[in-house]
Amino acid sequence: MDERSNFYCTVLPAPAGFQPVRLSKRHLLDGTVIVLVNELAEVEALLPDFRERMRGIVLLLRGQQHAGAQALGPLLWLLTLPAEHLQMLDEWLPGWLSAIRQACSHEEAQRIALLDNRRLRFELLRVREDYNRVTTKLQKQLNELTQAKTLLESWNEQLESKVRERTLELEQAQEQLVRSKKLASLGSLMAGFAHELNTPLGNALLSATTMADESQRIGQALEAKQLRRDDLAAFLHLCRDSTDMMQRNLRRASDLILHFKQVEGNDTAHEPPQRFALLEAVQDAVKSFGPALRGSGHRIEVDVPPELVLHSYPSALAQVLANLITNALRHGFEDRPDGTIRIRAAEAGNGDTVLSFEDNGAGIPSGKLDQIFDPFYTTKLGHGGSGIGLYLVYKLVYRVLRGTIDVKSEPGEGTCFTITLPK
Repeated sequence: MDERSNFYCTVLPAPAGFQPVRLSKRHLLDGTVIVLVNELAEVEALLPDFRERMRGIVLLLRGQQHAGAQALGPLLWLLTLPAEHLQMLDEWLPGWLSAIRQACSHEEAQRIALLDNRRLRFELLRVREDYNRVTTKLQKQLNELTQAKTLLESWNEQLESKVRERTLELEQAQEQLVRSKKLASLGSLMAGFAHELNTPLGNALLSATTMADESQRIGQALEAKQLRRDDLAAFLHLCRDSTDMMQRNLRRASDLILHFKQVEGNDTAHEPPQRFALLEAVQDAVKSFGPALRGSGHRIEVDVPPELVLHSYPSALAQVLANLITNALRHGFEDRPDGTIRIRAAEAGNGDTVLSFEDNGAGIPSGKLDQIFDPFYTTKLGHGGSGIGLYLVYKLVYRVLRGTIDVKSEPGEGTCFTITLPK
């Protein structure tokens, strides 16, 4: 209680060592204090329970009363001071403080300490209960989250296992489907190939058999000296017709076999790349179809700039154009008397050449666009179609010409092939 900075008063003039203030709760609760007031009500108005909460001494300035001391509580002493003795406060205060210290016996100090300890234990108990309650709640939530996490991990493992199983099953099913499609395609190919090959070979065999029979008959007539001029002329005419038929059918059979050999072969492997004008290569490919176009009502229009020059394989490009033209004439213009094919070319911004092949034929159903480049796929298997033409186009463009090909088509609105070739 020797801290002079904790001496406050409301009496004016203030005695030496006291701070004249207007009391507030901050002054009364500021540790150990000594307060000098005129009326006790000044303190009670600010802190009704100051006897229990305040540590210190209240000096009550009263009229003619003698100085005395009264304990108001375990932590508070009330001292009354005669007003006429205010100037003697500095002399009396040290003695009062010493008397107060002596009055606070050891037992009283223990009681005060126990009182404070009980309050402290009560507050700590409440804090501990709140802490335990919050900790229990958090632990419960943590356990629930841990259980939920464990359950989710278990479900995730089960889901991943099922996904792996389904993926494996799907891959096996896809492999099986691919094998089935290949076997089905191979079966259709062999059946169509056998049918296509059987027709020209059968016709050639029939012609050869007819010639053999007629040769035997003419030989017998010659030996019997009954050969007439008309019979010889008829036999020679039959030989010419039969020979022509055998040549055409054997050539057809040879072409079929050549096409099948080209499926995995590369007929341009021996050909070195060379510079050539694109317009000349296109015109050469179109000229070979002159006889087929005459009298058919179909026409081919070419719009290729003469200055376009490529460094590539002209024979492969010619074969691509020939297969596209054949496909258009055979499939696109089957029931159309006035089909038109337009072949255009232009240089792209990156230096590549874009070649467009467009016809106004029957078009291709949208569900079939993904299959037209498959080997052996044809809508006329057994009726003149081998299913190899467009596959060869795809293979030559990608493998030999190192380009790309795209197709757009709508049923009844024609087909457009777009070929991009590196310069």
